[in-house]
Amino acid sequence: MTPKTFLRSLTLIHAALLFGPLLLGVFLYTTTEMAVANPSKPTDYLTFIFPVLGLAGFFAGKFFYQKSLQKIRTMPVLSQKLTAFRSAALIQYALLEGPALINLVAFGQTGNFLFLTVGGALLLYLWTMRPHTEKIKRDLALRGEHLQQFEKTNEPL
Repeated sequence: MTPKTFLRSLTLIHAALLFGPLLLGVFLYTTTEMAVANPSKPTDYLTFIFPVLGLAGFFAGKFFYQKSLQKIRTMPVLSQKLTAFRSAALIQYALLEGPALINLVAFGQTGNFLFLTVGGALLLYLWTMRPHTEKIKRDLALRGEHLQQFEKTNEPL
């Protein structure tokens, strides 16, 4: 594995996790009839559960990622750091994608625009999490020999 292939594979996985739900959201938006809010209707418990699930995924992803980074930064070998970083990043991506998908499907079933908004916000945040060289250097706090190895993008680790 080289730093270049590592970044390419992580970017490809990130894109796949992002664009699947994004395409679903666009499809559902164009084909779903929006529901009209009815204040006389009893409160639907799903209106609270799915957005809270989205918030839980957001905070759980951030918490897990930060805890993982603390352990990863102390690893002695760069290839181990990168492998552990990929795992932590994928779990964070999944903790955002899952609730986004659930909210998008709930929008498709109910027409409630709140679910589309929550799903879209989670996907927007997932987009900001895209991997790039500077983010990896910063998050892993690469210094010295590890930084030099990482900057030699075509040399095996």
